[in-house]
Amino acid sequence: MRFIFDLDGTVIDSAHRQGETLADWRRMNTVGNIMRDGLLPLAGKMQTAIQDGLDVWVCTSRVMGKADFAFLRLQGLLPHGGPVIHRIGENDQRPCGEFKLAKLRGMAAAMGVNWVQFAHDSIMFDDSIDVQNTMRGAGLRVIDPVQFNSYIQNKVA
Repeated sequence: MRFIFDLDGTVIDSAHRQGETLADWRRMNTVGNIMRDGLLPLAGKMQTAIQDGLDVWVCTSRVMGKADFAFLRLQGLLPHGGPVIHRIGENDQRPCGEFKLAKLRGMAAAMGVNWVQFAHDSIMFDDSIDVQNTMRGAGLRVIDPVQFNSYIQNKVA
């Protein structure tokens, strides 16, 4: 089984650097702000899956920089062997669902696995309704982490 995790809003709380626009996000996407990101409850499940040697992937719409990878490493969220799928540069403006589906289909093809089998062997965790609808429409199981994260946060509070 392949476990595919989104980052922002799924396992990472980066709300303090979201802003209202893409320009806001770019301005607030500093090393200091990245290191102030917090972990959401589902991050603990991801960390355990990585520690247990399960097939964990990251699939995010972010453009990842060195600080992002450092944060994942420090928090135990960098998969051992599984890819970190992300945007390369800011020119790719596809909607998140379209972007992630294209990337995952490309990974399946590169592995020599047909999409139906890849989707059958995968579970994705993503807070984006666009991603959920796109992936489910393509046959991939997607779990919305918002309810889980909220439940755990309220249980602890």
